[in-house]
Amino acid sequence: MADQDHPPKPEDGPPRSDADALARLGRDLETVRERKAAENAKRRPDADPRSMRQVGKAWSLAIEMVAAVVVSLFIGWWVDRWFDTAPWGLLGFILLGVAAALWSAIRTAMLMQAQQQADNAAEAAGKNKERD
Repeated sequence: MADQDHPPKPEDGPPRSDADALARLGRDLETVRERKAAENAKRRPDADPRSMRQVGKAWSLAIEMVAAVVVSLFIGWWVDRWFDTAPWGLLGFILLGVAAALWSAIRTAMLMQAQQQADNAAEAAGKNKERD
């Protein structure tokens, strides 16, 4: 890595023309690109589809929770404004929104756990078939 930052070696000699300099620069640039690509391939393993699916579900759950609270906040504000019950409508609907968000999180966690157990059972059954 450090050798790519150094100037050309003296045995290469000075370039004879601009074309030689450009050709040498192109070769050096291609060498650096190949090294960077090799380093990136070592550093970043391929993503597991299951883990990517779980990340997607986590984002979905977070968005659902925020949306439930925001929608309930708006409904509470609207109820308070319409019926002149401030701040009780807002507080009541915020509590309902938080409860809905928690219920959604619990339901999603239970579904994810059931799916994980089914995947583990299928994997174990596949390993048992290979042994037989």
